[in-house]
Amino acid sequence: MAFLAPAFLALAALAGVPLLVHLLRRRIGRTVDFPAVRYLMRMEQEHSRDLKLRNRLLLLLRILAVLALALAAARPIARLFGVGHAPMALAVVLDNSMSTGVVHDGRMLFDSLRADAGAVLGQLASNDRAWIVTADGRVIGGTPNTLQEALATLTPLGGRGDLALATQRAVGLARSGAPRTPVVAMVSDGQPSSFRTDSVVDVANVPLVLLHHGVTSAHNRSIVSAEPSPIRWTPGGDVSLAIVSPDSAAWRLTLDGRTVARGTTPAATAQAPARVTQRLASTANGWVRGSVELDADDLRADDTRWFAVRVAPPPAVSVRTQGGPFLSAALGTLVDEGRLARGADGDPRVVNVAGADADGTRKPVLLTAPADPLQVGAANRQLVRLGIPWRFGALARGSVVARVPARGATRATADSTSPTALAFDGTPVRWRFPLVYSPGSAAASVAPAPGAAPQTAASAAPTAPDTVATAGGTPWVVAGDGYVLIGSPLDPDATDLPLKAAFVPWLLEALARRLGDDGRLITAAPGATVTGLRDVTALERQDGTLIPTSGDRVTVPGQAGVYFLRRQAARVGALVVNGEPAESELSPVGTAPVSGGTLLASLARGKDLRAETTVGAWQRTVFSLAEGQALLLPLVALALLALIAEAWISGR
Repeated sequence: MAFLAPAFLALAALAGVPLLVHLLRRRIGRTVDFPAVRYLMRMEQEHSRDLKLRNRLLLLLRILAVLALALAAARPIARLFGVGHAPMALAVVLDNSMSTGVVHDGRMLFDSLRADAGAVLGQLASNDRAWIVTADGRVIGGTPNTLQEALATLTPLGGRGDLALATQRAVGLARSGAPRTPVVAMVSDGQPSSFRTDSVVDVANVPLVLLHHGVTSAHNRSIVSAEPSPIRWTPGGDVSLAIVSPDSAAWRLTLDGRTVARGTTPAATAQAPARVTQRLASTANGWVRGSVELDADDLRADDTRWFAVRVAPPPAVSVRTQGGPFLSAALGTLVDEGRLARGADGDPRVVNVAGADADGTRKPVLLTAPADPLQVGAANRQLVRLGIPWRFGALARGSVVARVPARGATRATADSTSPTALAFDGTPVRWRFPLVYSPGSAAASVAPAPGAAPQTAASAAPTAPDTVATAGGTPWVVAGDGYVLIGSPLDPDATDLPLKAAFVPWLLEALARRLGDDGRLITAAPGATVTGLRDVTALERQDGTLIPTSGDRVTVPGQAGVYFLRRQAARVGALVVNGEPAESELSPVGTAPVSGGTLLASLARGKDLRAETTVGAWQRTVFSLAEGQALLLPLVALALLALIAEAWISGR
């Protein structure tokens, strides 16, 4: 037995009041015998046994009434088999991932899942506490009626979401309802991709009950990728498509809502999708929103995939010989292809590319470590002059491998295929100058790079910039406001970086985006968290409306699309949001669904994990975990009966 309001148990002390009154009535004063009362005394002696029994019974009834009322005020709960359910703290995890939007037999699967959740919420009592937690981490609490109203407003996400995070939050909410019985009830379409997590959730002794029912037959075509190349068009470029379809699929390409190309792909599987590369050109300038679309099928969410490009003249660069022959050759190739243009050193819009020991450089700048270790002092003095808060450390020799660090809470989807990851991750580095962050010695009066937000008193001090790559556990390539700094010379004796095929694409990205006026292009999944957006004031939707932002971290919208990054009225980049391709892999006809036990084992571990395949069995299991009821009404009834009996006996 447990108590929802144990403090009221102190009222049980009032049970001593009837006993005290009973004892006070037994006090006997001075006795005076009168002949007239001798007969009455003889009669009292004959009935004393009945009087004592009556008085003691009245005493017990009064004590019982007080104790019953005190216990009722403390709101006890007990697990009594077959008598309703004891107050419970129920957290319902509702899977609203993209795959739940599939239409089956004329009805969206998510509508069925939502009705299942509503059915279990409809059986809650007033003493219960309940919450809804969706796959995108949204938490809704309140009364059963409030939760039913909130259910009607929920819709499927544009991506996979995070069932593991939702389950973890649900377990914490259920525990917070103690001493009520904690229960987590999950309803999902059983899509295996949603249950594959990096770490298994430990639910401990909180019961977790899964209801999963999906569709085993669905006609679905999907676009698994749409990648523009290059990201900056001057004014044209390519778009590479990958399409999965059980039959031939007609596609169309749009730029800013206008169809610019059409085609058809043959049948293809997820393991070997059909690939198409289409050459396009745009007459618009600035950031352009693009999409690839298929005809509607059972799952509409993956029939459109978004991308974004910036259309502008090629960025201008000024190359110094101190950068080395490999860097000069790579830049020359990009200039010959029309992706870069040569500019004059004095132009503030031109990116300087040189060794860190070169004189006369200015931001924006891409600097490499000096080839001569004796010049590291001069290089550090140049960094101070430019206001770059990094210094070259002591020379380190010995072969190490470069790594691209993880971004903590950021869950962007294209990290492993980005130019940065392809260029640096796994690159051998034989000697380097480890980069040391030294913000206190940076010059605060250096002018900001073109396109950067003006500095204020609060932002004049340099902040920790992005570490692009590490080598030997220390920063090797860093980037910040108007600079990119590499801790080795671009020479094969120092590193294999200039020999890698991904070096030139990364170099173009660094010059056009990190140092040029292109801004940032971020690819992320719906509901993810991205960082590094401190200077972004809003996200611009397709209809032109704005989503205000604040701080460095931004939660990605739940629906797919292209959201332009705004700094006040200027567009400074694009956030491309698309669902994960695995969400499109619906179970084909004749394939046995994954068992609920297997799904739960990949998501959580605990003492009581159960899986059901029917709504009725799921509901019975959920409420069987809290068999019993609150004892408030029985105790109040007991107190009333005791008082009625006491009044009847007293009246006689």
